[in-house]
Amino acid sequence: MANAGPSVYKACAACKHHRRKCDQNCALAKYFPPEKSDDYENVYHLFGIQNTLKILKSVDENERDAAIESLIMEARMRLEYPVHGHFSVARKLSIEIEKAEKELEIVRQKIHICKGAVNRAGPSTRGGRSDQP
Repeated sequence: MANAGPSVYKACAACKHHRRKCDQNCALAKYFPPEKSDDYENVYHLFGIQNTLKILKSVDENERDAAIESLIMEARMRLEYPVHGHFSVARKLSIEIEKAEKELEIVRQKIHICKGAVNRAGPSTRGGRSDQP
C-alpha cells in the first residue's frame, strides 16, 4: 500500500479565520484558498460570512467566480477608500473621461477650422510648380 494514511487537506482562509476544520464540502474553499487570507478578511469584515454565502447561493454556478472577484474588489476598494469605496474611483474616472471628451471636441473643432482655411485658400502653389504641363 503506497499511502494508506488520511490525506492532508489544507484549511481554506475562511475556515482558518473561524478556527474550524475545513472539509471537502466547504463552500468557500474554492474561492478563498489559504494564500488568499487577506482577501477573505476584507470580504468578511465588509459583508460577513452569512451575506457572502447568500450572495454565492443567489448566483448561478458559472458566475460564482466573477461574483467572488467582485466582492474581493469591493472589499479592497472599501479598505483603500473607506468613505465612498469603489464609487470614488468610478467618479474620478468619469471626470477624467469627461475632460478627455471635451479636449477631443476642441481638437476636432480646430481640425475643422484648419480644413476650412485650406479649402478657402484654394489649391496650393508651393514649390513654384504649375499644374499645367
